[in-house]
Amino acid sequence: MSTLAADHVVVGGGLTGCVVASRLKQNDPSLNIIVLEAGPDPESKHDVTSPMGGFALQGSELDWQYPTKPDSSTQHRVHTLTAGKTLGGGSVLNYGGWSRGDAADYDTWSRLSGYKQWDYASLLPYFQRSERFGPTEKAPPDISQRGLHGPMKITSVNVSSPKRRYPLSDPLCTAWRELGVEMAYGCIGRNEGLSEWLENWDNGQRQAAHQAYPLDDIQVLTGIPVSGILLAEDLGGSTSTATTSPPRATGVLLQDGRRVQARHEVLLCAGALRSPAILMASGIGPRSSLSERHVPIPVVQDLPGVGANMIDHFALFQLFKLRPSDKGLALGHPDLDDPAFFLGLPADHVANQGLPRNLLEKALDEDGITGAERDALLEPGRCFLEFLVMYHPLSAPVPADGTYVATSVMLTLPSSRGSVSLGYGPQTLPDIEPGYFTTALDRLALVHGVRRMLQLMLATKALQPYVETEVPPPGHSSLHPDSSDAEIEARIRAAGVAHFHTTGTCALGSVVDADMRVRGVEGLRVCDGSVLPGPVGGHPQATLYGIAEKAAELISRQSKHEQNETSSV
Repeated sequence: MSTLAADHVVVGGGLTGCVVASRLKQNDPSLNIIVLEAGPDPESKHDVTSPMGGFALQGSELDWQYPTKPDSSTQHRVHTLTAGKTLGGGSVLNYGGWSRGDAADYDTWSRLSGYKQWDYASLLPYFQRSERFGPTEKAPPDISQRGLHGPMKITSVNVSSPKRRYPLSDPLCTAWRELGVEMAYGCIGRNEGLSEWLENWDNGQRQAAHQAYPLDDIQVLTGIPVSGILLAEDLGGSTSTATTSPPRATGVLLQDGRRVQARHEVLLCAGALRSPAILMASGIGPRSSLSERHVPIPVVQDLPGVGANMIDHFALFQLFKLRPSDKGLALGHPDLDDPAFFLGLPADHVANQGLPRNLLEKALDEDGITGAERDALLEPGRCFLEFLVMYHPLSAPVPADGTYVATSVMLTLPSSRGSVSLGYGPQTLPDIEPGYFTTALDRLALVHGVRRMLQLMLATKALQPYVETEVPPPGHSSLHPDSSDAEIEARIRAAGVAHFHTTGTCALGSVVDADMRVRGVEGLRVCDGSVLPGPVGGHPQATLYGIAEKAAELISRQSKHEQNETSSV
């Protein structure tokens, strides 16, 4: 079998992989870099640039469609998790929302990992490095929190086109004010309130990672799945058991049997569901699960945190029927056929809210949360819920004729955790135990949030003239603001789904160090959403671009340091 070689081998050509490879090449044009992507280059066969084309990619060949194990907390349903299986990864499939978490979310990462350099103040320059904010209708008083010169153009819906004014926008904002929610600004370190929906669509065109971050002079190989990491003993070097030196990653093994050697480092960017599986297949992970398999995998490095701590934003999507009207209120109505309405996700505002103190304390008591973790969650201004109203039914089984809107209530700080373990066979998908909706905090928060959405849509003076009723899934009764907690909880267990924001399975502190290097293994880093030690509010792509920017700087800095040491010898 032939062997390829490069200075850096990037496993996964998704969002973070593209950013890391591009920045490394920019920082040192002499580097030879190979990017290995399991999926195809998407442009040749799919519409990946227009919003409507992009929204149709879920469930296509560009989607891993990971099935979970039956989830006991959600009526033993099997959830299918969308993840990008294509060059560009999730940046090709997502809906284009751009939002960061609260500063406190990142400060919690620092506390959980023990690494000061992962708090909000330390991460902010990397977030800004990816961003190029354009004008917004409601500019924040302090724009210093936002990036102005990065490759990713960010704008708000309301200024994307003067014709993109959704008729329900003003009534929706008025309804939020009735509920005591005031206007706020996104991407300034504090999300609480109602803010403009920010997006990285550029005049109706998707900005995928591999387009915004050029891969010129980088060898990109698509349709190349990786089955494992090659360690020193695999290429004839000394084994980790024979010497006291730690094992070293020297390349990767492809599913077709070929090897790709890495002269400097292997950079794992395969996502929070695949990166831990690749590590475990290579003998890096929890000894208990690796050694107890039918065919045991020799343990190279015992890291119990690999595959643990799986985090996702669990949510309830709902459908609401609009009252009969002579004018168009939602997409599908002939009045709203201007192309401007289709420049991105049909939404223009997003609300982020906390929980009533008594409800939060009750949940923390029931979950037994004490000490610093409890104090952090009780800080004023922490946001546990995101509310979004979309002027289209999306994928609901109703006609897109202008008479329906869809809503999402999403847990932004879920405390439930799942896990990822290794499946069987070289091409088997990972085993995923989702663990959704298993804590009192998640249960009480999401029930509260769904009731809040029902109040907004059905009980405010501003929206009552427009919204008629909630449309339940088949076999269920409509919910209303006076529905019992038990009725709302039952709906969530029957219909709640993830937002496909999986993170956390190779977390900082437990699996990787402050420089994203795998503990106890040289020449190997994880540079994707797997490293998040805790949840982050908002939609994760803005955070992931920042993490990738940080990873590239860390790697480049180390390479420069090693070059200086070599030249001084």
